Amino acid sequence: MILNELSIRGNDMNHADVNHAISQMLKVCQKLFHEKGDRDFYYTTELLTEDLVSGYKIYDWLQDSGIPQQEKAFFRTIINRKQLIEEKDFPGSELIIESDDGEKNRAVGCLAAYELESYVVSMNTSSIWQTEEIVGTYVTLEQDDRYVAVENCCFEEQVHLLEKKQKDRARLMVSSGKELWEKRKLLYPHLCFCDTVQKQLEEARISLHIQMIMKRLQVLEDYFGKFDGRFNKNEVGYGCRGESETVETNDELRRLRVFKTPYGKEEFFGWHISFAGNFPGRIHFLPDAEHGVGIVGYIGKHLPTGKFSTI
Repeated sequence: MILNELSIRGNDMNHADVNHAISQMLKVCQKLFHEKGDRDFYYTTELLTEDLVSGYKIYDWLQDSGIPQQEKAFFRTIINRKQLIEEKDFPGSELIIESDDGEKNRAVGCLAAYELESYVVSMNTSSIWQTEEIVGTYVTLEQDDRYVAVENCCFEEQVHLLEKKQKDRARLMVSSGKELWEKRKLLYPHLCFCDTVQKQLEEARISLHIQMIMKRLQVLEDYFGKFDGRFNKNEVGYGCRGESETVETNDELRRLRVFKTPYGKEEFFGWHISFAGNFPGRIHFLPDAEHGVGIVGYIGKHLPTGKFSTI
């Protein structure tokens, strides 16, 4: 996460307003820290030197007895690595943002986010920082000036939108089963995959086939994203079903559906949904109430049953 330094100063705000804006920003950072796993906080020197309001800097905020100690502790946590960014780090380019009153400012944080394909976190000190994207003019020596958009988080609700955009981009860039395996944690954070699935996905090379697998995995992701520990196949939909009694009681057929989970246990993966493609496929999974996830154990051709040796 990169701080939008232009949002630091609270024009026409009092101490209470600025303190609230800092508190709100820290809640956004905590959400990014814990839910998105983004633990790197980049900022410019303005965070430490700029007045938040007249005569009140971040050092004064840290000494303010009215600020909760947990907020101060978290703030120190995210800046203790001193990950400073400076304008000189980005020679030959700049990003200009126009404020509500028409003033044009160089935005170092937004420039870094744009060139690094990242995003900024803004304090809620102006309506222009409340949007999901901050628009500015990107200026370089090599190209004509052009408008660009930088993804922005000012409210906790925008973290989810940011994750969705990242997933959508990653989804568009998946062209092989190998890439799907590498991006599985980003695309499907509520699914865990057994190690055996890696080889199965790497063998998938037909684009349509991969897209069908991704659509069905998204079905499982959507379900387990709201999983409360009580599994309901009807809420999964898409023909979700368990194996027949014939399969469950036949030692050989049952063994084909037993996989070692990422948690080290061998389990029977009877639940499955279908997918189409260059062959009729199945995704076998296991609801895991203990960890609040769905575990994917198999992605591939229809496994043998009592009626069919294979399909």
